[in-house]
Amino acid sequence: MRRIITLVLALVALTACAPSGGLLVSDKARPMGGNLFIEPASGGGSFLVLDGEISPETSFVFQAVIGQADVKGLVIAQSPGGDLLAAHQIGRTIKRERMNTLVLVSCISACVDIFVAGRNREMTDFAELGLHSATNRDVSYQLDRKYWREMGFPTINEKAYAVPNSKLWIMDAKRARELRVATNIIR
Repeated sequence: MRRIITLVLALVALTACAPSGGLLVSDKARPMGGNLFIEPASGGGSFLVLDGEISPETSFVFQAVIGQADVKGLVIAQSPGGDLLAAHQIGRTIKRERMNTLVLVSCISACVDIFVAGRNREMTDFAELGLHSATNRDVSYQLDRKYWREMGFPTINEKAYAVPNSKLWIMDAKRARELRVATNIIR
């Protein structure tokens, strides 16, 4: 119960200082479009924060920012998922650039495709991942299967596709670490 109260207080504090459009970003975050925000990192550089749904605009903005800024990694504040192809484009860029990923609260559906691309994949101890099969299983399954093999997690993809699209397989940080989906848990 204490952990839930701490989480709720942290979320309320973050929400109170969030810029327009973001639920869980700081007051220093600059909105970039596509539910992406740029945050200054201590010691120089910056990192991107994904706070919301993934769309083609998210991928476009992500690619543009990565090409122009010294970005250290991607923090996923919370995302219900979204466009599968946009998530794959972002994920492949993260893998190519050897960027790190971090989930603060929740990363669902196509968001997990982005998270698994990170070199170091960290989660807070209360973060959750949610996986399921795609809406259009026939087309998406082949795309996802190839992508998850590239990322090194073919078994996780197969387990996700065993879950109907209307349900979620919720993976907490501890289970994600056990399955090597997460490389570290931040307490």
